Amino acid sequence: MIYHVITTPECNLCCSYCGEKAFCDPGAKNEAVFESVPSKIQYSMQDLKKFLIKDKEDVGIIFYGGEPLLEIDSIKQIMDSLKSESKVKHFLIQTNGVLLNKLPPQYVNRFHTILVSLDGDKEVTNSHRGQGTYEKVLSNLKSIVAQGFRGEIIARMTIEEPTDFFKDVTYLIENKEFPFTSIHWQLDANMWHDYKKRNFSSWSKEYNKGITRLVDYWLKEMKEGKVLRLYPFLGIMNSILFGERYGLRCGSGIGNFTILPNGKISACPIMSGVSENYLGDIRKTDPANLPFKLSVQEPCTSCEDFELCGGRCLYSNLYPAWPVKGINEVCGTVKHLLREMKRVAPQVQELIFVGKISKKDLQFLKYNCCEIIP
Repeated sequence: MIYHVITTPECNLCCSYCGEKAFCDPGAKNEAVFESVPSKIQYSMQDLKKFLIKDKEDVGIIFYGGEPLLEIDSIKQIMDSLKSESKVKHFLIQTNGVLLNKLPPQYVNRFHTILVSLDGDKEVTNSHRGQGTYEKVLSNLKSIVAQGFRGEIIARMTIEEPTDFFKDVTYLIENKEFPFTSIHWQLDANMWHDYKKRNFSSWSKEYNKGITRLVDYWLKEMKEGKVLRLYPFLGIMNSILFGERYGLRCGSGIGNFTILPNGKISACPIMSGVSENYLGDIRKTDPANLPFKLSVQEPCTSCEDFELCGGRCLYSNLYPAWPVKGINEVCGTVKHLLREMKRVAPQVQELIFVGKISKKDLQFLKYNCCEIIP
């Protein structure tokens, strides 16, 4: 099981697709009702440890926020208290990267994976996240590598119009200052009540063209023996070639859960504060009783692509923010991605067969905070 541990819902940035967007629309249907979440962890380390020990599976911890590094002492305390607990196999963190230099190397170097928020080049990233953010993040990444970090660093992009998707992804891959071989991207779509203000309909067509170009770029690199860890591609290709089945791809409500600062348990971090769908409390809930208490519903489950897609997003499935037209456009991007993966799957299979790449090159830590379906 993987658990997102939210150290705080607070953040030190105000990104254009997050802090700047209003989430409530009085006229919206199926509106989630949020309650406030404490700004600091309120449960004890003993409470957390007792809960994790009950889990019959190996455990991974993903520090999450808000911005988790605003509560560095909590991160250190959790990592110290669980240091001797053999059940905890991995620590990960999803961060905007601005405060990475504040966490001592002896903790940073214990992370299996660091997901850091970057949206492309300096201009694109800073326009969304604030001036100087890109420069600070790259400086911190170079510093932690110099100080011994050898885990995986994943650039986690948020994509929306008018960005040039292919250009932004390949910029990160080919960045001479700090090239990324691991990238995940997520569409800012059907999460806010902003469809009428957007140009998603026409932009999504350009995004689909970018997907096709990136698939060909990915295949070209594989023919040269290099498998770029582009997570939407990795996850889907694993299912097509090896029969890997994940249900909802991010694992929310299946093998991935969120522990809020007050000890309440949610199916996913986006649903923090949606008390009507809380699944329990670490002080009294058995982890074995968590899976499948909350899952994707129609129209996803009747879709012909449900097996490969999994439903995209539990939150947006339960609380859709866009009209049907917009939701269908988002689904169109997913269907295009799946078609493109099926198109190149025989060539990828052949590259494995002849030994140019290996099955291992396509494997990854399941439910590692990459949603897989953008």
